[in-house]
Amino acid sequence: MAAADPSNDLFLQGVEAEDPAPFVHRLREEDPVHRVAGLGFWIVTRHEDVKRLFNDPENVDNDPRLWEHHEPRGSEGSFLRWVEDNGLFAMPPEAHARIRRLVSVALTPRAVRRMDGQIREVVERFAAPLRCRGGEVLDLMQHYTAPIPNAVISRITGVPPEGDDDVRFRELAQNAIRGFIRFSEPAVRKLADDSFLELAEWVRKMSHERRAAPRDDLVSDLIRAQDRDDRLSDDEIVMMVSSLVSAGSETTALGGLMAVRTLLAHPEALERLRADRSLLPTAVDEILRWGFNNPGGLPRYAVRDFELRGKPIRKGEMLMLSFAGANRDPRVFDDPDAFDVARDNREMLIFGNGPHYCLGANLARQEMACIVDGLLDILTPGSTVREDLMEIRHTGFFPQALNLPVAIA
Repeated sequence: MAAADPSNDLFLQGVEAEDPAPFVHRLREEDPVHRVAGLGFWIVTRHEDVKRLFNDPENVDNDPRLWEHHEPRGSEGSFLRWVEDNGLFAMPPEAHARIRRLVSVALTPRAVRRMDGQIREVVERFAAPLRCRGGEVLDLMQHYTAPIPNAVISRITGVPPEGDDDVRFRELAQNAIRGFIRFSEPAVRKLADDSFLELAEWVRKMSHERRAAPRDDLVSDLIRAQDRDDRLSDDEIVMMVSSLVSAGSETTALGGLMAVRTLLAHPEALERLRADRSLLPTAVDEILRWGFNNPGGLPRYAVRDFELRGKPIRKGEMLMLSFAGANRDPRVFDDPDAFDVARDNREMLIFGNGPHYCLGANLARQEMACIVDGLLDILTPGSTVREDLMEIRHTGFFPQALNLPVAIA
């Protein structure tokens, strides 16, 4: 694909901008189905279109093998290729519904509430050393937002909470998700593939152990999951747990980073939340709605030629469904650029919509609520992000923070 000229493309200008919102608003109003200059994909920014395309099998699918520029992962006959060819994104509707039905039993709100004690125990382990540190600059990414989601997922999966296993499991989870970001560098994808395979083998061993001696953990829950005489196979359990671990760790870590930045940018909202922690569930959704302000999003791939708002979409092309476009659409959200911890966010599309709605959404929300709850006792009034000390790099079209220095008041 040819190189793009950022100076001539609103999407790419928004990616690079300190505040992408004005560029996303312009795209939504002036060119809501926008072909990104030189890169051969479309960015879709209106809530109505994004919601529809999350569940429009007649025109699009989320199977990456349909993309005209797709490169298969792993060699023929490898487990990585098997996952790509048999994973949730590749399954026909009936098979997909079967897997979701079995897996969702382990991730219902009730099941996630059962994990609450484990989640809070992990959060407290990282939060306790960060309290009462007034006058210091703390890297909350290194010491809080990055390690907690990986520690949580390893804990509920059944990895011992301390020691080398916990550290290695978290490292593999972080590596695995980074290579699944579209347009990531080849070296990043190679490390992701290797990490996913090591993670999968680890989960396979745990699955064999839990079949012999079940425990109170996610792998055991998936083994017990049953619909009449139908159960998940070992390969299906390995695929699902490995995918949930790799997808859920890095994205929740990003959510924690957004929580810090967003709350410190809105001190009145932070104080309101500190005074009334019953607002935590709605605050988490608002942090996700407001914080994902980059114009990028999740991909879908055209299964046939069709038109969208008068634009000719060719079979095999990628359509990127913009989070910021949909979740700051004034047609759906009043005063969308305002941050309101009590906002009704039922129409937020961070977790998708329809049959492919994120299986781990309940777990992600519960983790985020515990992470934010812990932050309320760390971010004392007057604390600020030290923007001058922050390090940022771009991974694909998403800016990636390498640290999060916060001056604690």
